[in-house]
Amino acid sequence: MNVKEGAVNYKRSSCLVWLLLAISLGLQSVVGAAPPESIQGRIISGSQASAGQFPWQVILKRDEWDDLLCGGSVISAKWVLTAAHCAYGHSSLFLIFGTIELNDDTAQNMTSTTFFVHPNYNDKMNNDVALIQLPQALVFSSSIQPISLVTASQKSNNFVGTAAVVAGYGLMDDEYLDYSQTLMYARVTVIDNNECLPIYGASVVLDSTLCAQGSDGSNMSICSGDSGGPLITYNSSTGQWQQIGINSFVAEDQCTAGYPSGYVRLTSFLDFITETTDIVLDN
Repeated sequence: MNVKEGAVNYKRSSCLVWLLLAISLGLQSVVGAAPPESIQGRIISGSQASAGQFPWQVILKRDEWDDLLCGGSVISAKWVLTAAHCAYGHSSLFLIFGTIELNDDTAQNMTSTTFFVHPNYNDKMNNDVALIQLPQALVFSSSIQPISLVTASQKSNNFVGTAAVVAGYGLMDDEYLDYSQTLMYARVTVIDNNECLPIYGASVVLDSTLCAQGSDGSNMSICSGDSGGPLITYNSSTGQWQQIGINSFVAEDQCTAGYPSGYVRLTSFLDFITETTDIVLDN
C-alpha cells in the first residue's frame, strides 16, 4: 500500500513499515528498525555485551526456526514491551530470554499468541508501541530481570543531553548482510526533536517521539534489526537503569552515516502500558 501525503510517501511491505521521505526536499528515507528478509540491522559501532549486562533484553522471531525479527524488553514476569511494527500482522511470536547469543538453544524461550498493538499505531510509525503477554511467567535469575520504566513524574523531562544506551543484534553495517551472533550495545545522547525534525519530517517526529545520536560525535546508532529494543538511561536517584524509549526508526540504508535515530517516548504511553497490563508503575 502506498499513500502520498504532501512530500512524504509511506510504504508498507509485509510486516515491515517503510517511511519513504522525498530526497528532493532534503528529507531522509527512514525505515522501521525491524528487519524483514532484506535490508539492514545491527547496533552500529557498538561493543559486545557481557553475560547478564542487559538481563531485560529479549530476542523476537517469527518462530523458533526463523532469523531475527526484533528486540524487546522484559517489564514484568508476564509482559514484554516492543515496537508495534514488530508485532503488527503476526499471529504468534517466538521470544528468547536471558542470553547474549542470537542462537542459544539452552536459553529460556516461549511462543506468545497474545499481543496488544497500540490502537493508534499507523503507517507513519506513530504510536509504535506493542505489549506481548507471555503464556507463562518468566523465572527471574541473574540473566533474566525486568527493566524499570520511566515514571509519570518524569513526563516533563525531555531528556535532551541525557546519555543513553541501546542494545541489539543485526548486520555488521549497511552492506554486510549477516546478523551479529552476539548482543551488541552502543552509547547515544538524546537530542532535541527539532534537530531530527528537518531530517524525517513532521509526520514522523511528534511530541511522542524521542531522537538520539551517537555520543561524542560517533556514528553509534540502532539499525533495522534493533527495533523494539529498549533505550535506557541510568537513574542516579534510584541507582537503577530505566527504559525511556523503544527503538523505532532510522534513516534507510544510512545507519552508518551518523543520522539521528528515532524512538518511542515512553512517558507518552505509560497509561497504555498500565491499562493493558495492570502493572503498577512507579510515580
